[in-house]
Amino acid sequence: SPNVVYSEDAITSTYKYQTTKVEPGGGAEGGGKWTVTPAEVTYEFRTQRKVPKLGVMLVGLGGNNGTTLLAGVLANKHGITWMSKDGAMSPNFHGSLTQASTLRVGNFEGQEVYVPFKGLLPMVEPADIVFGGWDISGKNCADAMERSQVLDWNLQAQLVPYMQDYKPLP
Repeated sequence: SPNVVYSEDAITSTYKYQTTKVEPGGGAEGGGKWTVTPAEVTYEFRTQRKVPKLGVMLVGLGGNNGTTLLAGVLANKHGITWMSKDGAMSPNFHGSLTQASTLRVGNFEGQEVYVPFKGLLPMVEPADIVFGGWDISGKNCADAMERSQVLDWNLQAQLVPYMQDYKPLP
């Protein structure tokens, strides 16, 4: 697009927002008449191409939700597969806005074309996020995960070496 410039460190895009300006047209009260004038506002967006490191601090890291989130990210990061009552399972980021969603970019020969959202802009990969947080429990996240009883036992057993080093702050 002529409105997008790629440099070594950034992507810069110019967007022209077209709208209308509406003003009363018949005296102070308007008299039911309006003056409508086209208006245009130009915006410039700049995105760094190098994705920065991202840290997330969770309140309740040692709870059911915190340990399940951490376990899901770690299972994806390390490619852990496990057996459940439904058979062999493997991790994925389905449901993640940045990883599984698509965006319509136009039409090609009458067919709508969609691209992955993460293919449009540089984004942090979920597996690269650094996690930490707080909890009232003093347990490490491996013990907290076992206590929560949310995940399949086979998955928990494989995650223990990764989860045991995460200990919530008081």
